[in-house]
Amino acid sequence: MFPYMADGDAPGGTPGPPHPRRSDEQRGCDDAAPSSSLYVVEQPDPAGPHYDFRLTLGAVSASWAIPEHPSLIPGDKRLAIRTPAQDRSGAAVWDHGTVDNLGDLPWDRALAEGRLSLRLTGHRLRGVFVLVRAHRSPDQEQWLLITREVSDGSPARGEAVVTAYPRPSGPPR
Repeated sequence: MFPYMADGDAPGGTPGPPHPRRSDEQRGCDDAAPSSSLYVVEQPDPAGPHYDFRLTLGAVSASWAIPEHPSLIPGDKRLAIRTPAQDRSGAAVWDHGTVDNLGDLPWDRALAEGRLSLRLTGHRLRGVFVLVRAHRSPDQEQWLLITREVSDGSPARGEAVVTAYPRPSGPPR
């Protein structure tokens, strides 16, 4: 009846939902299920002016166009224009990984209210990021992607980030 009801709960009882910040071990789960919340940062065109930042948050998908790759410097902000979620086959993947919800609201409500607090764990991005809606008009939604903290394993402040594109082979010109 309730997907979060434990086998030992009495039928007819109405247990509360699991605490959103408790670990699987604290909820009584033996093995953590693989995360169904994922992100990908793609550059549709190597010479193009933007990156696509896409989130798949369980059953919710959302996408933003950002002018540069997400910053690895805490406090940096990137303009993010909300775009329709779409599959871009053939785009160069800059980074991908899992997303954890650090907010108190479920993904769909946080997205509707315009504030997502995320922990990104990928190859290049590892840390806490916030997406905040800054302006909504009939034509577009403007958001800010803010880097809050960077975890160990991410490039250090000021360290160059190598793009996902291979260098051309052959002698230099």
